[in-house]
Amino acid sequence: MLDAAENTSLLRRLAGPSTGKAGLAKDQTEINRIIAEASKGSPFYENERKKDEQVTRRIEVLLKKREELAKAADIAKLEANAERLIAELEATRDLSQIICHVDMDAFYSSVEVLDNPELADKAFAVTGGGVLSTASYEARKWGVRSGMATFIAKKLCPDLICVAHHFPRYIEMSKAVMSVMRKYDSNMASWGLDEAYLNLTQYCAAHNLTAEACVAQMREEVHRETKLTCSAGIAPNKMLAKICSDRNKPNGQYYLAPDRDSVMTFTHDLSIRKIPGIGRVTERVIESVGIKTCGDIYTHRAAISMLDKELGLKSLLRAYLGIASNVVEPWARESTKSVGSERTFKTISDTGRLLEKLDEIAETLESDLEHGGWCGRTITLRYKLDTFQSFTRAKTMDRYVKSKQDLFAVSTLPHPRCRYDPFHGIDGDSRWAKSL
Repeated sequence: MLDAAENTSLLRRLAGPSTGKAGLAKDQTEINRIIAEASKGSPFYENERKKDEQVTRRIEVLLKKREELAKAADIAKLEANAERLIAELEATRDLSQIICHVDMDAFYSSVEVLDNPELADKAFAVTGGGVLSTASYEARKWGVRSGMATFIAKKLCPDLICVAHHFPRYIEMSKAVMSVMRKYDSNMASWGLDEAYLNLTQYCAAHNLTAEACVAQMREEVHRETKLTCSAGIAPNKMLAKICSDRNKPNGQYYLAPDRDSVMTFTHDLSIRKIPGIGRVTERVIESVGIKTCGDIYTHRAAISMLDKELGLKSLLRAYLGIASNVVEPWARESTKSVGSERTFKTISDTGRLLEKLDEIAETLESDLEHGGWCGRTITLRYKLDTFQSFTRAKTMDRYVKSKQDLFAVSTLPHPRCRYDPFHGIDGDSRWAKSL
């Protein structure tokens, strides 16, 4: 059993980053306990414990700094400065656009059910090795979720069915979905295989449709053409639309009226974790100064001002106000800074098998580079050991490369300053890799 003094933050960390996924049980207490018990003593547990301790030390330093600054702080002045910034941000508020965020429902799982109807209404997960990529809604009821180690998922749901990835099929179905959405906004921005942002302002005006009717029509057309369901959020900007798309999952939609009062009411009690870009570490740091909801941001505006460098006053005030970009456009080639490919697999200690995995990755990356018309000079290799420690090494070439042969050759070069080398031994001993 876990010690009585077991750190609550560690339990939350062990639960993983996807605890807000739609379809999960509301009470995570028992689920978190099972996850902790199942993983205790494993390399995963030890790695997460160390990371949790690092965050704890970071918070201790932050709170000590706040205490010191508060001794000489002019709270009224700090709050007045925050009010001026709020006024500046309010001047940028634009409620004129109809922005929609569409999120396919358990996309990989749903495609698997299409191809294998026997999986319908069963608890199953899609996995490429030791980590789950997604889980069916039936599996989520047991606490199973994406990013979870397979052995932990089996503890939560002993009858869990694991099926292998079928990426070519997912890509095929994604193209079918996106082709429907482009009828509503030819300038839409796809995000991965299963998400997209659309600006429906012109379409609604041209077809005399309300925002809600337009999105309902689009979702119905997606289902008719692909037999897949999706959920959608409709709001004045991309941040709010993304948050709204999770409100009525699966197979639903949520509309946030485009007026300031509606937006402010919506954000007031919104958990800060719902804000895109705020992960579990940032959430814990922000919570340490008393902020759990967007409404708390205004209450603690003076404290945030004192710790602006660490917390980011302007970004948090934008979240409180519900102000964000409403520009929707395809990702431009110029905005692409890097292109990558990765694989997660069961623990491998054999160098030959690792090289086979690297060869597969290099081939996939070559295809992606060719498709996008890209090439690059810096090749980065990132890998994770069976201890869940991650390492990265990079080499910059004197020429641009994109071929599989070049990518593979450079990635396997010995690195004199890299202690943990998956292809050339690690301090003379073998180590097991889990992902490349």
